[in-house]
Amino acid sequence: MKKSSLLLGLAAAIILVSLSAWIYQVNNGLIVTNLRNSFSWGLYIATFAFFVGVAAGGLIISSSVYLFNIEKLKPFTRIASLSAFASILGAGAMILPDMGRVDRVWNIFVYPNFKSPLVWDVIVISAYLLITFLSVYVQLLPDWKEEGRGLLNGWTKTHSQDYVNQFSKKWSKRVALVGLPVAILIHTVTALIFATQASRGWWNTAVLPPDFVSVAVASGTALVLVIALLAVGKEQFEEYKGAFQTMALIISGSLVVHFFFVSMDLITHGWWGNPEGREILSLLFGHYGFLYATELLLPAFTMMFFFIKKDKYSYRSLIMGSLLLFIGVFAHRLMLMFPAFNAIPLSLAIPGAGIESWAYPVAVGQLREGMPVFVSSWNYTPTLIEYAVALLPFGLVLFVVTAALRMYNFLPQKRVM
Repeated sequence: MKKSSLLLGLAAAIILVSLSAWIYQVNNGLIVTNLRNSFSWGLYIATFAFFVGVAAGGLIISSSVYLFNIEKLKPFTRIASLSAFASILGAGAMILPDMGRVDRVWNIFVYPNFKSPLVWDVIVISAYLLITFLSVYVQLLPDWKEEGRGLLNGWTKTHSQDYVNQFSKKWSKRVALVGLPVAILIHTVTALIFATQASRGWWNTAVLPPDFVSVAVASGTALVLVIALLAVGKEQFEEYKGAFQTMALIISGSLVVHFFFVSMDLITHGWWGNPEGREILSLLFGHYGFLYATELLLPAFTMMFFFIKKDKYSYRSLIMGSLLLFIGVFAHRLMLMFPAFNAIPLSLAIPGAGIESWAYPVAVGQLREGMPVFVSSWNYTPTLIEYAVALLPFGLVLFVVTAALRMYNFLPQKRVM
């Protein structure tokens, strides 16, 4: 990849800024964020959910190539696996600052509560990290054997090149066989963390897990597409245009499924017609209308653009369409939070007074002069510290992908496939 030194420097700077902000947060507590009792999940969880989805989509693409023999995408299975590995590293890193007392994370492993979806999320993320590493590792073995280098690669010296090639093919398929269901499971479990919260009407819906998976396929494929485009450059674009067209169609097809689920969810909330449903819709199309429009319109544009263009894609249009999708999907993750936390689940109906739903206020958790102690909504806006800390997964993904592309051969190698 061109200009890799500049990108590595940028990634290192982003990680340094993020870690510095995180250290400041650890020393001063989560009070430096704008999270409060009434709005307990924000930018950190949205970023975590975004990268979990991208990671799941990357391995779904890589595994599907091996399991369903998608010839056009075979040159980019290495990049798809690398994308998944880097993204799950970013997702795992992002969840730690949200915990506040990160020194107590070991309790999840020592005293797991298997009734909690969070424990299962930790299990599948740990398993996914191992699977994505193995997927990258076994695919790179033939090149490492040929070059006489590589990570944990000493055993290949005792075997022939043909043996290592066959070993790589066989175990790539085996890892794919396990990786595909785990990739789907990882985002399903993440969605269930939201969907099982019965008190939150915006989350408590059966369409949330399959919708998460459809968005994961779209965003994960888009990241693979962008990395592949940057890796091959404009010079080789025409040579692999068929692969890029296939990925674009996968993205647009996944978005069709996503918008079907979105429409079903909106119709259900609208048809429901009770005060809680109307309150959620008023938040979506009222106070958070701009953000919700971003969530809907940008992916919709990418979906229609990729469908309409078909065989007329250009290098720049594919990158631009993918970037617009990333912005829309990130807005989608943010919009998981705002309607859920500002539709207070504690309410009381007073028919004689003509009050259908009166929300009990919630304690903010902070006593400060000029600040309310109890609120019925919280105008959450991330602080500068939150923005800085949330840069951590972006820096990690950029660093891991750039370093890997610089050190090893992830470019199309048809002879290995």
